[in-house]
Amino acid sequence: MDFKVIIGLPAYNEEAVLGKVLDSMKQLKELLGESLHILVVNDGSTDSTEAILKKYVRSYPYINYISHLKNQGLGMAMKTLFFHTVNQYGEKDVLITLDADNTHSPQIIPAIIHKLKNENLDLVIASRFVPGGKEIGLSWNRKVYSRGAKLFLKLFFPIRNVSDYSCGFRAYNLGYLKKAMKLYNGELITTSGFECMAEILARFSKIGVKAGEYPLVLHYEQKEGASKMKVQRTIMGYFSLLKKVKKPVVY
Repeated sequence: MDFKVIIGLPAYNEEAVLGKVLDSMKQLKELLGESLHILVVNDGSTDSTEAILKKYVRSYPYINYISHLKNQGLGMAMKTLFFHTVNQYGEKDVLITLDADNTHSPQIIPAIIHKLKNENLDLVIASRFVPGGKEIGLSWNRKVYSRGAKLFLKLFFPIRNVSDYSCGFRAYNLGYLKKAMKLYNGELITTSGFECMAEILARFSKIGVKAGEYPLVLHYEQKEGASKMKVQRTIMGYFSLLKKVKKPVVY
């Protein structure tokens, strides 16, 4: 393989499942070999998340982590992931982001990478809203919310072949990500909450992006503990994108 695969995991207080998630990546290591790198951003966890990471880093040299001194939100964790990968890796490399709460199965990562490379795309999203995708264990009100968000974001920030704007399970072509970050002067992400995932796509929609989706079965029943997403705050964050996301000025 002539490119590297970096798996980026933003994590906050995931002591209950982080070991399971990292263990599930071992099969990928067998498949991808030296191409695989795993980077966890520990966003100021107050539980034993960092202790678990230290144990895994000692045992597995392809795993590394960065810690924020205090919790800054998903947006800042994603920003840290983006800055690290665009500065440390090459344009042919691929960044895969997914949740560290055990709701996203890494088994589909090879298929997502294949789609990204084979179809020469900038972005592939693991989507609940394409044939073969579904949500298991999600409450009806969360399903209504996610579909309303999809319609709203698709209307104001349309991207061809994209229907799932909020899922964080994605594959980014690093060459495209570097270009996007440069166009936005490093401010690709300005929101701190869960709306950051929509902000990324909103900004991509203004500069053009070749995107596709791959079916995702969201295993929400495997999540430990309550969701960290504040629905009302996230909805207000989506509305704020209408004012703050503009096409970048290129001089």
